[in-house]
Amino acid sequence: MPAFSSLDKARQFRVFQRTVTERVRKSADFILRKLEQKRKIDGLDNGKTKRPLIVGINGAQGSGKTTMVNGLVKYLGALKVSAVGFSMDDLYLPNKDQRELAIKHRDNPLLQFRGQPGTHDPQLGRDTLLSLLRNSGETPIPMYDKSLMDGYGDRVPLGKWPKAEPPIDVVLFEGWNIGFRALTEAEFAKYISKVRDETNENNRALFKHSRKYSDANLHEINDSLKRYETLLYPLIDAWVYMRISDFDIIYRWRKDQEDDLAASGRPSLSDQQLEDFVSRFLPGYEMAAEKLDRHGFLSSGILPTPNTLRMHLDLERNAVAWDHKL
Repeated sequence: MPAFSSLDKARQFRVFQRTVTERVRKSADFILRKLEQKRKIDGLDNGKTKRPLIVGINGAQGSGKTTMVNGLVKYLGALKVSAVGFSMDDLYLPNKDQRELAIKHRDNPLLQFRGQPGTHDPQLGRDTLLSLLRNSGETPIPMYDKSLMDGYGDRVPLGKWPKAEPPIDVVLFEGWNIGFRALTEAEFAKYISKVRDETNENNRALFKHSRKYSDANLHEINDSLKRYETLLYPLIDAWVYMRISDFDIIYRWRKDQEDDLAASGRPSLSDQQLEDFVSRFLPGYEMAAEKLDRHGFLSSGILPTPNTLRMHLDLERNAVAWDHKL
C-alpha cells in the first residue's frame, strides 16, 4: 500500500469533493424526473406526492454513498423537495440476536459478525419504508451504533432514533448490498463451478475471495437474500448504482477511512484487522455482481423504465461514465 503525503491527501480530498458534487447533481436530476413521474401517476401534478419516491442507492464500502446521500438531502431540500435518508447498516440485528445467529451458524465464518445478508432485519426495513410511504405521521428511522459492545455494534434504543416528519417527497435508502439478488439453484451451481475452477486464470482472479468459504457457507448467504427480495425491493421505485469493476479497491478505500480515523486520534482498525473485515464482505460482491449486470435491479414496477442510473467509478472514486442500461 503506497504512502501518501499530506499534499497528496489534500489533492485527493479536493478531487473527491468535485466528483461527489457531480454525482449529487446528476443523481438529483434523475431522481427529480422519477419523482415527477410518480406524482403524475398519483394524480398530483401541482403539489406534494401522496407517496414518496423510494430510491435504492447501491455502492461499495468507501465509495462515498453516505456522503452522496447527505449531499442529495441538502440539494433536494434547496429545491423545496423534502428528502430523508437511511442506511441498510441501521437494520443490523441487535447485538444479542447477532450473537445468537453466530452460534446457530457456528460453522459459517461469514455470519460470525455483522455485514452479510442474514445479519440484517429486513422486516424492520419494510416496516420503516411502509410507514414513510403512508406519509401521514412521524416515522422513527432505525439507528445502529457500530462503536457499541467493544466495536461489535448494537442497535440504539428506539427512543433515541431520529424521526422523519411528513410530508416527505423522496426516501434515499442506501447500502453496500441493497439490490443484490438471490441466485437460482442453477445460477448458484454455475457460480460455484467458477469458484472451484482452478484451471481458469480469469475465474481464479474473479472469485478468489469466495474460494475461502465452503459451498454451504456461500449457499446460506444466497438464501438469506430471498427475504430482502420479498420484503424490501418491491417497495423501491428507482435505483442509483455506483458500479466498480475491481472489488479489491474496496480495501484501499476503507484503508483511507481508517487512516483518517487514526490521524484524528479516534479508534481505527489495524491493517490485519481491516483485511479480515473487508475479506468477509467480498464474497457477497463476487456472488451478486454478474446477475446484477445481466438482469439489473428489482423494483416496485410503478414507474416507466429506465429506473436505474448507473455510474461507473474508477479507482479514485471518480464517476467516469453514466448510463441507464440496467
